[in-house]
Amino acid sequence: MAGKRVSLASLAATKVEAVPGASRPDLVHVHPDTVAPTPLNPRQTFDESELTELGEDMRSGQLQPCVAVSKAAYLKLYPEHAGQLPDQCRYVMAAGERRWRAAVMVGLDTLDLLLRHDLTESRVRFFAAVLSENVQRQNFNPIEEAHGLQAMLDLHNGNQTAAAKAMGKSKQWFNQRIGLLRLTDEMVQLVFEGKLTAFREMRRYAAMPPEEQYAAWKADQEQPRPVKPSQPEFPAAPQQTYTAVYPAGQDSAPATPPAAADPPTAPETAAPHTEQPTYTAVYISDAAPTATPTTQPPKAGGIPDPRPAAAPKEPTERTQLKRFPYEDGLTAAEYLIHKMPLEEFGKMLAKLNVHWERQNTGAS
Repeated sequence: MAGKRVSLASLAATKVEAVPGASRPDLVHVHPDTVAPTPLNPRQTFDESELTELGEDMRSGQLQPCVAVSKAAYLKLYPEHAGQLPDQCRYVMAAGERRWRAAVMVGLDTLDLLLRHDLTESRVRFFAAVLSENVQRQNFNPIEEAHGLQAMLDLHNGNQTAAAKAMGKSKQWFNQRIGLLRLTDEMVQLVFEGKLTAFREMRRYAAMPPEEQYAAWKADQEQPRPVKPSQPEFPAAPQQTYTAVYPAGQDSAPATPPAAADPPTAPETAAPHTEQPTYTAVYISDAAPTATPTTQPPKAGGIPDPRPAAAPKEPTERTQLKRFPYEDGLTAAEYLIHKMPLEEFGKMLAKLNVHWERQNTGAS
């Protein structure tokens, strides 16, 4: 039986792998003891409480596998690391050391690994994978990151452009972060202790001469911190107070409100008008009240009209002055008796007596 013919043109367009199957990643489930992190990982600080929490979450399933290569392929790239890997190790991680540590801490039996055979093509390819995951993490220590970038720069013989390209970053990004290596040991310790956290401040101190860095940081700590301006407070609306002033000879309100008079049937039979107690509201504050009554005044029988009353017009200065009863001397006197302090009341009486005598005698 004749075999199927294959077009030579199609074979020429097909990419040939140097190692068959190297580009296909494999997902495997292994015991954490058979895995070891690469000594190249610049990340050295791990929070144990966070690792424990992560490990407990991984019991129900590992959402993201670790990335690793076989131990044999790794040692072809880095034969000098043979003594740093445990004997039972079969895989070396390029990414996911935090997940591996979490699995070991809580005693998980399996760990998901994604074997990336293509990462062992070169040292640059493998180390770029190691740095990429750490750089993308927001809590990656800037000093550890700078040491990792320095190692990448060494792989490119000091060429920052090539090193940045291998990381998928710009030269400016690369230069800013690797410049933190100019910080002195004292300043680096401040970073690890969490006393220096702002990346902009780290860059500023790193640009100074080594002997001036710590002194500059110390001086900055002694400067008073700027206080954020508080939100403007709007003045509260003035509270209106009212005082009921009763006519002369009456010191309190009547026990019961006056009964409404029956409407007259005819002018000749109308009941004689009876003087009813009146009440005057005296404004204590400068401004008149702005509250709007919700009902009309009571009608005969004491039942208020539910219809809303019209809002009163805003009182002007002239209408406020007319509230004092200048035309009614007795009522004005009652106001003053109830509101004016006794000492001031005596001064006023003396002044009024002098004025009264002058008016009667015709003195100017």
